[in-house]
Amino acid sequence: MRALLSWSVCAASLAACHSDVSLGGPNTLVRVDHEDAGVNCATGGVAIHTGLDRDGDTFLDEDEVTSTQFVCNGATDVACAGGNVLEGTITLNEPGDFAQLDGVNCIKGELLIAGATAEQLPPHPDLQIVTGDLVIAGNPNLSSLGGFSQLREIGGTYLIQGNTALTDITALGKIRRAGGVQLVGNDALQDLTGLGALVDIGFSLVIAHNANLTSLAGLDQLRSTSQTLAIRANRALTSLDALANLRQAQLIDISGNDALTAISLPGLQKVDVRLLVTTNVALRSVALPALTTVGDFLRLDNNPTLAQIDLPALLTTGSLLVSGGNSLSTVRAPRLSFATTAVRLENLPKLTAVAFDQLTSVGDALLLTSVPGLTALTGFPELRSIGGDFSLTGTTVLRDFTGLDALQTVSGTMTVSGNAQLSSFTGLGGLDEVGSNLSITANPMLLKATSQAFAQRITVRGRVTIN
Repeated sequence: MRALLSWSVCAASLAACHSDVSLGGPNTLVRVDHEDAGVNCATGGVAIHTGLDRDGDTFLDEDEVTSTQFVCNGATDVACAGGNVLEGTITLNEPGDFAQLDGVNCIKGELLIAGATAEQLPPHPDLQIVTGDLVIAGNPNLSSLGGFSQLREIGGTYLIQGNTALTDITALGKIRRAGGVQLVGNDALQDLTGLGALVDIGFSLVIAHNANLTSLAGLDQLRSTSQTLAIRANRALTSLDALANLRQAQLIDISGNDALTAISLPGLQKVDVRLLVTTNVALRSVALPALTTVGDFLRLDNNPTLAQIDLPALLTTGSLLVSGGNSLSTVRAPRLSFATTAVRLENLPKLTAVAFDQLTSVGDALLLTSVPGLTALTGFPELRSIGGDFSLTGTTVLRDFTGLDALQTVSGTMTVSGNAQLSSFTGLGGLDEVGSNLSITANPMLLKATSQAFAQRITVRGRVTIN
């Protein structure tokens, strides 16, 4: 957000300078800002603003901009853009300390405000850029960030932490560029009102350990982030409804929110890297009706009351890991066609049904581990190849492999172990080859002769262990 470069046209063109002066007006200024990936530049770039320096401070303010041109695919670091620059690591605590920011447009360095007792930050409407980190932490009476109402660019992290009376974060809505914004441990926050200007952002946003935050209202316009969105350990958070318009993110982490009972992100279509939903103790359902792609992995782990996972539009993911769900009965991803790495369903004592109706291949491993209630493998009707290991362990009612009739190859090790009622390899009639080892052990109802006959029928390119 803050100007990366600003200069007077006088310096480059004496004619332009003379023209301005002859008209009796101020000099023309040019300011170049970073433009995040979004509607103006699909892959990011720069915005070139021009206008008249009406207040004579050699800095092009927002209300002085008369024209903006976009040059896409550009990339520059956050830097001061003219005006009044203060250099160094600036630490503010006592009321008199803030006077050094008067009239300052840019801090070339870091700004730390900690242990201040004031309820408000003194107004500094000229300050628009901090090239390093900005930390506002441990200010017990601070209720508002309004003193930095025009701050637009942070070169490092903007950390707002442990300000126990903070309720007004409207000033954050002006941020256009930052290494990251973190709202951590601000216990008076009940929602995120004031952040409505955040639509397509290019910085990570972390919302964590805010004890009385009940909703994310204020993020209702958020459509995409090219970085991380993390919502962690907000113990009173009951709703993510404000994220209904979120379509895309690089990484989403929803973890440790004790009161959250449902996750429904109706607009979410793509997660470039990872989607993590972990250790939300009251979570009962996850519905992501528009999600089609997760680049690296989708992980739902240790959500003890989670009963249903519905991913009706998911087409591809690197890996799908579901584990530690003591109440989970159903996993649905009926349009998932391939997983480039793994599908792992582990430690799910109440899982009875899966629906992977169009899954044709798993690039690495398919692991079904400690799923005692799984009654059939009919949720994999189109699965033809497993590029790595295939493991079926810890079932108690599964009797055979019916449902895996399309499976032809397992390129890694195949392990069948500890399945209390398994008595047959029916359903694996199409399997031709195991590319590494075959291990069939501790299946009390499975006759050794049946296992040996199966091993002799197929090609096993590694060691065979049967007992």
